[in-house]
Amino acid sequence: MTIHNNRTEISLALGEAVIDIVQKGHEVSRENLAQAMKIKAEKERDDERLLNYWKACNMLV
Repeated sequence: MTIHNNRTEISLALGEAVIDIVQKGHEVSRENLAQAMKIKAEKERDDERLLNYWKACNMLV
């Protein structure tokens, strides 16, 4: 997977997390984004996507 594709996947994952947070009526913050990404990662079965969730979480820390 190219760097561009990685960035796209990470951006999409973060965008999905923002939508999840907003739909629940919570504040969009680094902490809430990291928590949402952690929840998504725990449910993910694809290793490549799991790695992207992990990368996104590290970018938030």
